[in-house]
Parts: sequence; structure tokens; C-alpha cells
Amino acid sequence: MIKARFLRWPTLLHKEEILSARLSAPQLQEMQYNRDQDTVVTIVNPVEHPTDYVVWSICSFFHANPFCLGLLALIFSFKARDMKVIGDLQRAKKYSKWALGFNVAALIILFVTILSLVIVLIIRTANMYRYYHY
Repeated sequence: MIKARFLRWPTLLHKEEILSARLSAPQLQEMQYNRDQDTVVTIVNPVEHPTDYVVWSICSFFHANPFCLGLLALIFSFKARDMKVIGDLQRAKKYSKWALGFNVAALIILFVTILSLVIVLIIRTANMYRYYHY
């Protein structure tokens, strides 16, 4: 039987080992922990990138664009994506919050509009049924 060393599953750190490790600031960025000679686990402290909501904004723009909220959401989504590419994460987070707000507002207005139309159609149908059957 042939043993392949590259097919082994990496061994994960236990909770006690993580809690017992006292790390300085440079070590928090990247830490390597060797359990045995074959396995190296690299823990990287990830930078949290804000989401830009571009797909949701495109859907809001084409399908639910009351008061041009979908267009505003699309503009702020592109601004958030541009700031994320540049590396200005603070402004990207600010623009993504605006895009999220405009998307939510457009979605709420769409749902209220559809719900009101359904209610009006139900009432008109009930009135027509009552008119023709009595």
C-alpha cells in the first residue's frame, strides 16, 4: 500500500491550545503552528471587507425602481466597490450602508405596492361577485 503524504487532512487546533497562546501584535497577522512534521496550519487574521450589494442593486434597478431608489442603490454600490478596490475600507463601508438602505427601501416599497394591489383586486373581485349574483 502506497502512502501519500499530501493526501492527509490537516489537524486543527484545539480550543485550549488557542486560548493558552499569548500572541503579540505581529504574531496575530500570521501564525504557523506545527502539530507534526507533515502538517502546518496557518492562521491568518483576515481583513473584513464590506459587502457592496451590487447584484441586489442591479435587481432593484431593473425590477423595483420606485422613486429611482434602485438607481441610487446601484450608484452607491459601485462607489463602495471602487473604494474597496482602492483600499479605503471606511468609505467603502459608508457607501455600502447607503446602498443597503436604498435597496431595503426599494424592496419595502415594492412589497407594499404589490400587497396593496392584491388587496384592491380582491376587494374589486368580491364587489363584482356580489353585484352579479344578487
